[in-house]
Amino acid sequence: MRLHILIVAGACFAGTVAQAQADPSTAAPNTATPAADTAPTMQLEDAPPAGRVLNGHVFIPSAIVSGALITTSFATYLEIAYGKTTGSQQIGDQLYSGSFDYAGVGAVVGFEFAFLKYFSARLTINELVYSAINGESALVIGTSVATSFGLGVTASLPIGDSLRLGLLVDAGIGPGLALTIGSGINTIIKNCQQGNCSAGQGNIFGTRNKHTVQPALAMNWAPWRPFGITANVSYSFVSQDLNSGSFTGQAIGLGVAFDFDFKAISDVPIGLQAVFSWSAPISGTILDHVSDLGGGIFYTGRPHLALGLQIVARRFKVQPGVEVSWSTYLATIGARYYW
Repeated sequence: MRLHILIVAGACFAGTVAQAQADPSTAAPNTATPAADTAPTMQLEDAPPAGRVLNGHVFIPSAIVSGALITTSFATYLEIAYGKTTGSQQIGDQLYSGSFDYAGVGAVVGFEFAFLKYFSARLTINELVYSAINGESALVIGTSVATSFGLGVTASLPIGDSLRLGLLVDAGIGPGLALTIGSGINTIIKNCQQGNCSAGQGNIFGTRNKHTVQPALAMNWAPWRPFGITANVSYSFVSQDLNSGSFTGQAIGLGVAFDFDFKAISDVPIGLQAVFSWSAPISGTILDHVSDLGGGIFYTGRPHLALGLQIVARRFKVQPGVEVSWSTYLATIGARYYW
């Protein structure tokens, strides 16, 4: 009898265990995270910010050509320059003329914030110092310091998957200082020859306060996944307060940048860029022609980071008393981080 009871109890226990194994509702909870749940997170972290991308192309930013993209980013750049120009400077009875060397150093800090899908606002701070690097150059070229603080907005619309058009409006203020040793000494000598040897700050130091308003039309176009084009056309109105009075001027500008990302077609995280910009005065006497032509190389292995070096040959007058020259080379080293 006891054996019969034990057999019946064992059979009931085995049936209960089998039913628990077959019924999912009674199974122990699965605490492991499915692999599928983590895949989207990894994909989001590796994806570039949407504002940088058209037609699958991740645009490389240019330090001198603005585009129509809407992004949130922070940028910092170091600028280093070297140049050579020709000119002449009369100091008393002696004429200094020939070729003169100079160097430059500066920095750029920028922040842009995207909002409402089609708009962005930005702040840019820029400082660049040019200075002569030997004795005679110091007399003719001297030293100039240019600082600018700018605010701007962009409104843009996508046209299909590969094109974006935008309107940019920027305004800024640029205080500056020029140390013109040669012309200052020559002015003092002339004054002394006329019986007035007084010297003021304006004889050697020149101050400048510049206000600029610049609207522009810009575009970004990506006809092919590894290749993109950034271009703009702009108008500038400039007002300057100098030692000798206040002046105004107007200019038009063109800019274009081509970039190719090898990462889009291979495992090589390198991008190349070619750039050209041109600005020409259309009224006034305070503005000069400025042209930049060059290119850059960038690391493109991180979709949220643009890190690279850009070198351009700049055609301009480093100082009003010298000739226009293509012999100025400006290197820009820095990074822009997007999120």
